[in-house]
Amino acid sequence: MAQELPTTSSGDIFDAGDDDGDMIGHLDSDAAEIARLELPAQSEPQAQAEDDDDERIARIEFHCSSCDMHEMVHYYGTEPPFALGVKFREDSYVMRDPFQAPPPRWQSKPEFYVALGVNCSICSKVVCKDSTCSFYYTKTYCLPCGSAELKSWPVEAQTRLRKQLAAKQSR
Repeated sequence: MAQELPTTSSGDIFDAGDDDGDMIGHLDSDAAEIARLELPAQSEPQAQAEDDDDERIARIEFHCSSCDMHEMVHYYGTEPPFALGVKFREDSYVMRDPFQAPPPRWQSKPEFYVALGVNCSICSKVVCKDSTCSFYYTKTYCLPCGSAELKSWPVEAQTRLRKQLAAKQSR
């Protein structure tokens, strides 16, 4: 009587008495064959494209002309997409809160933000929101332009700017 040999799912006969060394060689050739048949890997260009589309990476440069503060920000404009429901009166340089983990890209959730500065409404220089660099009265002005416009403002605004200028000089 002949002994029946086990078969694989494709119907091939294999010898159950084979040692493990022959099986490993067979697996290596299968892995090599699979690697040969796969499409060329395009992981590098895809990763680069994902980084280019990732709005969570700061790509806009902010540099205050008065105090030389330099920072990369996420957005310049009036309605940052990550600060839901917020609309600034003037175009502002805005960054996500650096101390808060960003939410997943697919989750529309309001985030904390930091408005760093704007362009001066007269000379268009970039100034930060610090009181030693800018003054806000209906629009943001760098301190030199604010001093020049001082006479055309109401008394309350003139008083506030004079106090701010005096504080800057005393530092």
